Order: sequence, then structure tokens, then C-alpha cells
Amino acid sequence: MRMSQRSSRTSHGQTIWEKTFTVDVRKSIVRGHEPGAHPKILATQFGCSSSQIYRILKNNRDDDGVVHRQSPGRPRTTSRAMDRNILRACREDPRRTSTDIHVSVTSPNEQVPSRRTIRRRLQVAGLHG
Repeated sequence: MRMSQRSSRTSHGQTIWEKTFTVDVRKSIVRGHEPGAHPKILATQFGCSSSQIYRILKNNRDDDGVVHRQSPGRPRTTSRAMDRNILRACREDPRRTSTDIHVSVTSPNEQVPSRRTIRRRLQVAGLHG
């Protein structure tokens, strides 16, 4: 069980040491809570505070054996497959504009990305400037 410590300061200037948990430890905490183990019992097992266990249980959920962590911010409008299709369309014809790529990658099942989103995906991949 690998854990490291991270320090943070409160508004009063006090230093608080928190353990940061690996993915495996977070999985075992979430799965240990499923049968009904109380977070305080899990806290003593993993050697941390019960507030950390409550935070892990709040931010992580178990779906089919895979622990997903909630991420802050707005969800992406394009899937990984759509991003791949955008890059493929650009590599086929590098002179193609974002409007042309927009028309070629649009499918009836997925949400239509904006031209600005297409330009953003190309910029992240290092294409078109």
C-alpha cells in the first residue's frame, strides 16, 4: 500500500498533513464500503482520518469493477472516437478547413462539435498552428 503525504495550510496558517492515496488504495476503500463497512472502520484500517475516507467515497464510485473519479469542470463535447476522426480528416487533407472537417466528421448518433472545438482539438494535437 503506497501512500504519500501532502501538506496544506488552513486559513489560520496551520499545516495539515493529508495522505494521498494510489488508485489501488482508493479502489479498495470504495469496495470495502460496499458491503457496509463504516468509514470510521475503514479509516483505522488504512491509517487515515475518517474525513479523508468520506471524501474518497464522495469523489469515487465503483462501476463494474472500475473506480471512476469525478473530475471538476465542464464535460467534453467530443468523444475519443470523434477526436480521432477529426485528426484523421485533417491528416488526409492538411488544407481542409475546420468547417469542412465539421461536415465530414458529423454523425447522426453523436453531438455535433462546433468549429471552435474542432480547432481546439487540432491545436492540442499540434496541427494547424
